[in-house]
Amino acid sequence: MIYSGRGIDIGYLTPVGFYKFVEMENQDRDNGNLYFDLQTKFVKNLELQATFLLDENILSNLGDLEKYTNKTAYQLGAFWYNPIGISDLSLIIEYTKIRPYVYTHFNIQNNYTSYGVNLGHRIGPNADEILLRSNYNFNEWLRGSVEYRYQREGNNLIADDGAVIKNVGGDIALTHGYVIQTDRAFFLDGERVSTNFFSVGFRIEPLRDYIFDISYNYSQQKNLAKNFTDKLNYALFKFTLEY
Repeated sequence: MIYSGRGIDIGYLTPVGFYKFVEMENQDRDNGNLYFDLQTKFVKNLELQATFLLDENILSNLGDLEKYTNKTAYQLGAFWYNPIGISDLSLIIEYTKIRPYVYTHFNIQNNYTSYGVNLGHRIGPNADEILLRSNYNFNEWLRGSVEYRYQREGNNLIADDGAVIKNVGGDIALTHGYVIQTDRAFFLDGERVSTNFFSVGFRIEPLRDYIFDISYNYSQQKNLAKNFTDKLNYALFKFTLEY
C-alpha cells in the first residue's frame, strides 16, 4: 500500500487483515498493489516461474482488457541449470508484459516510485520484453554471461515544446489524473519504439563478497513512428562490496 499526505495509518498495522479492504474504508484514495507469484521445482535443474500483478484493481475489469483501470502486468520465465548435461551452464528465458498506467496513480504522489525512480520492472508501463541469458561458471570465483533483450514500448506523444499531445500511459511520472479523456488504454499505443540490447560480461569474486563486474553492452533503439535509429555501445565496470 502506498499513501501520502498523512502520518502512519493505524489501519494498515492491523495484525490480520486484507489491506485493500482497509484502503476502501479509508475513502479509497491509496495505491494498492496485489501480486501472485509461482515458482516450481518439480523437475530437476529446471525452475518455472510466473508473476501476475494487479495495480489497485481487484478483478472487477479483467474481462475488459482495454480499459484504463485494468492495470495489470505479468512475467513468465524459466531457469534451466546444467542443460543437456553441460555442467556449470545455465539458461534463462523471460517474457514480461506491463499494461499502460501500471505503477501510476491518479494522485501522482502515490506512484510506485522513490524520488521519481521506478520501483517496479525497469521497462516501465505500456511495454513488453523478451529476455534471453546464459551464464557459465568457469570456477568458484569467475562467471561469464551473455544476454539479449528485445523490448517494445509505446511512449506518450510529445510536442516539440514538451507539451503532452496524447497520454497513452507510457510514462510512470505522468498519471491519468482525476479527469480522463477516455477510459480506453490500448497496449503499445502511442509512439512505438523497439530496442535490441546485447551484453557480454564477466563477474569476478576474488575474495568473498568483493565482486567486480566487467561487461560490453550494445543497444539499438529504433523509433518506428519517426523512423530513426539510435545506437549506443559502451563498457561497464562495477565494484560491489556485500556485507
